[in-house]
This record gives sequence, structure tokens and C-alpha cells, in this order.
Amino acid sequence: MAAVAPLVVRGPSRLLIATVLGALALGALWFILHNAWQYTHYNLQSYTDYYWPRRGALIPHITGGVIAISAGLIQLWLGLTNRVGVLHRTLGKVYVLGALLGCVGGYYMVLTIPAKYPVYAAGLFMLSTAWLITTSMAIVAIRYRNVAQHRDWMVRSYTVTFAFVTFRLIDQWLTRSHIAAGDDVDAIMAWACWSVPLLLAEPLIQLRKLRPGRASIRQRTLTT
Repeated sequence: MAAVAPLVVRGPSRLLIATVLGALALGALWFILHNAWQYTHYNLQSYTDYYWPRRGALIPHITGGVIAISAGLIQLWLGLTNRVGVLHRTLGKVYVLGALLGCVGGYYMVLTIPAKYPVYAAGLFMLSTAWLITTSMAIVAIRYRNVAQHRDWMVRSYTVTFAFVTFRLIDQWLTRSHIAAGDDVDAIMAWACWSVPLLLAEPLIQLRKLRPGRASIRQRTLTT
């Protein structure tokens, strides 16, 4: 008789997870209060002349982003601490819906960006594409019951989701520092806000697998 032993994975300490997610939560809260919240006031002054004509694209993009950022934080905590019950599955669906809404809004915004900003438009298009791909891969992985791959792809997906915060935080700092013109900073950050964090996150994801004893037993067949 043959049986397959479950996946054995030693997760990082909960203190480390809580510290990292706490820092992400502070960044998310800053973004919601200082950037996203203004769009709850549906008027020209809040949206500015640039976004008001494109509010049909901006509203779903921002709304989906806020939903995914908020639900994703809880999802990461539950997933990384192996609390994968009903709440985890329910919030997973909420996260996916938020990401999908944000992607649709992002693609729509690309079509409305003035032609004189091609680099910014291309960056937003690729951000939406990276968001769609990473989230889709997380869904596919869990459909095949590959928890380890699902967890890795969710980390990648949330890294892209957090681009909302990364973009605003660094974009405003660079603009106030007068390092470059505002349009140039926006063009740079449209790419850097998601590609650089993904580049930094990938080695961390892979290093977890190289540590002694981590996921060393993936599948073992026992014969009795």
C-alpha cells in the first residue's frame, strides 16, 4: 500500500511576518488616507483636470487596488501562518476580484493616457499585465493543490499590488527632491514601482527554498 506524505514546510517566525506585514500595513494606510481617499469626493477639485475626464477608468483601478491591498495583507498573514480555513478562501476570492477590477481599470486608463506619455502608458500596461499573470498563476497553483507554488505566486502578486503604494511614496519623494521633471519621474516610476520590488522579492522567495530543512520533504512514498 502506498501513501503520499504531506508537504512539510517550515515557515519563517511569526514575529518576522508580523513585522513585515505591519510595515506594509502602515504604507497601505498612508496610501489610502493621503491618495485614495480624495477620490471618494466626486468632484473636479478632488480629481483634478487630468483625472476628471478619465474617472471612469480611475475609479475601478483605485477601488480594485484598495480592495486587493487590504484583503491581501490579511491573506498573507493567514497563508504564511498556515491558517487556511474558510476566511482565507473567502478573502482569496475578494482579493482576486479586487485585482481583476484594478487590472480592467488599469488597461482602460492606458487607452486614455495622452499620446505624449508613451513610456508611462507602457509601464501601466505592463504593471496591469504583471498583476494579471501573477494572480492567475496563484489561482492555477491552488487549483492543482500546489500550496507552495500558490504561496510563492501570491507573494509575487501582492508585490505587484503594492505598486500603488510604492509608486505614490517614491514618486512624491523624487518630485519634491527635484531629481527630475515631474513627467520624467512618473514615467520612471510607472516601471520601477512594480519591476524593482519583483526583482528584489524573487531572490527572497528562492532563498527560502535553499535554507537547510526548508521544504526538504516535498513528497515521500511509504510502502507498508
